[in-house]
Parts: sequence; structure tokens; C-alpha cells
Amino acid sequence: MIVLRERYGGRLVLTPEVLLEAETGPHPEAIRRALEEGWVELWSLYADSEEHGIFVELRNKGFGMGEASSIAVACSGDGSWVFVSDDLDARREASRRGVGVVGTYGVLARQVAEGGMSLEEGNALLRRMISSGFRSHSDDLREESEKLKSRR
Repeated sequence: MIVLRERYGGRLVLTPEVLLEAETGPHPEAIRRALEEGWVELWSLYADSEEHGIFVELRNKGFGMGEASSIAVACSGDGSWVFVSDDLDARREASRRGVGVVGTYGVLARQVAEGGMSLEEGNALLRRMISSGFRSHSDDLREESEKLKSRR
């Protein structure tokens, strides 16, 4: 959560559907603390909103409650919002709708590339996540962080 706070300027948005999923995850206390501290906001969808229509459409396509609600909320942004998810199909759908996307691996690689953490710190965090069940195509951020540095 600290990396997300640093990476996104201390402002994240969750939907109640994501919160419900997080409450049954490995670290529900981190989400509750972030909400209490105020740098994570809870946004609900309203039944008569355009976002709710997107939510229903995505649910009908088979997306989970959390992914569907998050993509719908991200679509309501001003184009500067980023959808953070490790669900590849959800990232593709959000991208198709014009929303910026990134996964956990990308968040960590960007932190390393921009000096928010060292490569050693990033790799250690990534490897701890992998040992806790996180699935990643790599356990080393070097190549991706170097690509990101070269694009700057």
C-alpha cells in the first residue's frame, strides 16, 4: 500500500465491491488504515448513472464485481486515471475504453525506474509477494525498470 500511496500521489479510489474483496484478502488492515487516513476514497456507483450502465455491461461480459465496478469508475474520470489490476482481461477492457492501465509488476518497475525505491528493494518486495502467492512472469524488475528509464 505504501508503494501505491507514493506512486499515485496519495490518492486512490476503491469501490465497495473492491473493498469487500480486499476484506477477505491477505492484508485487510492495510486497506482499512488507508481509508481511515483518507488517501483511499470509497466511490459508489449510482443506479441511474452512466457508470452503472458500464458496470452492468461488464458484469454481463463475465467480469467480477470488483473489476467491473473499478473499470466503470475509471471510465468516469477525466482521462488521467489509471486502472491498477493484475487481471489481464480487465486491463485489456479498461484500455479498450481509453483508461490507462498497469499491473503490480508495472507499478514496482516504475517505482524503481523513477528512483522511488532501489532495484534491490523492489526485487525483495516482488519476491516476498511471489512467496505469498502473487503470480508474476518474472521475479526481477531490472529489465522492465531499465526500459522505463530509457523512455523518460
